[in-house]
Amino acid sequence: MRLRRLLVVSVALFLVAGCSADVEGRGDASATPGGSAAPSSSPGATPSGAAPLGTAAPKISLGPEPTAKAGGNATQICADVLKASETGTTAFVQQLTAVLEAQGKNDKTAEAAAEKKLGTTLDTWAADLRKASTTATDAQLKTTLSQLAVQVDSMTSNVATIDDATLGAIQDRLDTLCPN
Repeated sequence: MRLRRLLVVSVALFLVAGCSADVEGRGDASATPGGSAAPSSSPGATPSGAAPLGTAAPKISLGPEPTAKAGGNATQICADVLKASETGTTAFVQQLTAVLEAQGKNDKTAEAAAEKKLGTTLDTWAADLRKASTTATDAQLKTTLSQLAVQVDSMTSNVATIDDATLGAIQDRLDTLCPN
């Protein structure tokens, strides 16, 4: 729930500011997680990795909903994912704020630097999720984390790249799978 709440706050911050910036590209952020657990949707669906303003972010098929807690090493993996997501979301909000502040001052140099840091933040967050996915021993948890990594990879400073519905559905799956 914390991940969703922080993302909603960042989207609200973005909408209140009335900005529609997007990152020109995030280097290797368009790379999809390896393995068959990766969803069929590609986060690099547009050349810049950002959906044009007013269009929906990439949608993915999440498959069947889990009905039980994940087994194996799920306790440790879920703890690692929670920490990575808290760190990633906090850094995302901070960098998005820096982008918006630079735009407000019409400081293109600061804006570009903040967008670059934002891309790095999202790349790191997605990489942490992919790492957790590869080390998870429960198949459903592995797939869910891979899907979350794809969603984080598709995000930029453009609010249209944040698919709150899919992120919420993935978070609901993690709530079901992760031991509390």
